[in-house]
Amino acid sequence: MGGADNMTSLVKGPKEAYLVLAEKGRLMVRESSLKFFGQCVMAGCYIGFGAHLAVVISGAMPGITDENPGLKKLIFAYLFPVNLVLITLTGGVLYTGTAVATPAAFFERKASLLDVLRCLVLSWVGNLLGSLVFAGFILWCDLLDDRSQASFLSIAEKKTSARFDVTFARGIGCNWMVSMAVLLSGQAQDMFGKVVAIYLPISTFVMLGFEHTPANFYLLGMTVEAGDMSFLDVLLKNLLPTTLGNLVAGAVVVAGSYSYFFGNLGNTTTSEATEPFRRLQAQRSMGIESDVEDPENQPGTDDPKRYTSRQSASSTCAPSISSRVSFVPEGEEGPDWDAIPVGKVTKVNPV
Repeated sequence: MGGADNMTSLVKGPKEAYLVLAEKGRLMVRESSLKFFGQCVMAGCYIGFGAHLAVVISGAMPGITDENPGLKKLIFAYLFPVNLVLITLTGGVLYTGTAVATPAAFFERKASLLDVLRCLVLSWVGNLLGSLVFAGFILWCDLLDDRSQASFLSIAEKKTSARFDVTFARGIGCNWMVSMAVLLSGQAQDMFGKVVAIYLPISTFVMLGFEHTPANFYLLGMTVEAGDMSFLDVLLKNLLPTTLGNLVAGAVVVAGSYSYFFGNLGNTTTSEATEPFRRLQAQRSMGIESDVEDPENQPGTDDPKRYTSRQSASSTCAPSISSRVSFVPEGEEGPDWDAIPVGKVTKVNPV
């Protein structure tokens, strides 16, 4: 494998991850409203897959989970993040992710406030529609038995019984963790790393009992479609405070803080050389065909001089794209390529 000087990092630093997040927000506001809305509807359907899976399985063990309530939470938290994996890795868009990405773009002067508000409304309505469509699909499939329906009703009663301010605070806690999942998955550069980055924060907020707007669209929407609760009750007692709490967490707690740490709010300078790299990362995360030349797909990539893979294990420098992809820390010289046998060169995937 070689020493530390020959290691290639599969994890970007926090600053670069935040700047990619802001670029993703820029792409969101530039996307056509119809296509963006469609991505939000699809994400709402995927939310239903994970939420229904978690409810059905955790609710099918009444004897075990009644004696061990923590086990029921653990099972639910283990199964629920399936939906976030599907959404994040296929270019879906959730309201919670929009609430952190578009404000980050606004703070970095990549989006207007009006564009941010438009995306927030479209994502909220799109996620709601997708969740309700999937709930109707489940009812059509006759996959809601009495035990599962009782589980949904129990969850809904608990979620609508708390005070407005309590639910609002739980919404903040939730999207704090969801935003961390977005940032961490952006740092990871391989499938396994992204899945782990999503699972840990998402399962954390689920086990702690925080409130997630798109998840509640499905969990509470199922009780509405089954006729157990009214939509007005669900909206006023849960969805409204949760929506506001999720927005505060994404826009202020995470996007605002990280813009101060690494971006425009803190007057932090960013390298223009890394802008194409960030654009490429953001476009791929949104499932958009890239308008940035990808060095990995260009002729002559077998030429070792196109890549520099020298990065110390402790370095957190960000990669840059110019005529080649460079992972050499600033101020250090790259290796002498002419002195390195071609068979020893490791190509670096910039993604």
